[in-house]
Amino acid sequence: MELILSGKHLEIEDTDRALAQKLADQLAQDYAKLNSLRVVISAEHGQAKAEATLTGKNTSLNASAIADSVPVAITAATEKLNKQMRRYLERLQDRSMQADPQLKEKIWTSSDLKNGTEDDEEIFG
Repeated sequence: MELILSGKHLEIEDTDRALAQKLADQLAQDYAKLNSLRVVISAEHGQAKAEATLTGKNTSLNASAIADSVPVAITAATEKLNKQMRRYLERLQDRSMQADPQLKEKIWTSSDLKNGTEDDEEIFG
């Protein structure tokens, strides 16, 4: 996964860049099909603000965090992205597992189930 790290009104230190790379690698390891993580760090009123955008196949997630230091802001923003990605994948899984109401109606109203056969009595007693 590609990491794009930039700063507004401040220089990005090597330790911050290493932390962002580590967190990006963890996201890439946990979730497949991610393309890039873009993190923009800015200094506002003595605080650090991290705005992160995670892009992948059919997915674009945004998160931002404000903290007293740059590493805390980066960590908080990526944790928010992780939580959003987890919720997104859970919603996809829930939608894929929902039963089709029309198909369910066809199954339960079929003539075989309505009439019942001798085989059903053997199975269900």
